[in-house]
Amino acid sequence: MRAETHKVARLHAILWGMFSLGGMIAAFLLPVLIYMTAIAYPFSLWPFNGTRDPSFLVTGHLLGALFIFVTVAGSLYHGIFRFQSALTEVGLLKYRRALEAVGYFIIFAGIILLAYYLGTWYLNGTIR
Repeated sequence: MRAETHKVARLHAILWGMFSLGGMIAAFLLPVLIYMTAIAYPFSLWPFNGTRDPSFLVTGHLLGALFIFVTVAGSLYHGIFRFQSALTEVGLLKYRRALEAVGYFIIFAGIILLAYYLGTWYLNGTIR
């Protein structure tokens, strides 16, 4: 029984560590992504000659795709984990296991879809 409790505690610590990493990614990288795609490009604040689509600066190379993957996947994990914790605190504690299952499914499906989307961009030659 003691070894099983230790394994659960270790998994719990790893998941909370991923949660805090996702929060840090959301706090630092998401504003940069929002600035680049919603403010800098439309208002011509980014030095860009206009011969290509402005999103090429973010998605035109593999490092930009990695930036998008880390930002969106980290923010998704952090957001879903926080939302699931908030739902259990407002009175849905008896549905905690179901909320965890749904939350982890959404995280897993979102990361797989994001990887698929970026992978098709890479295979089509959009990302070099």
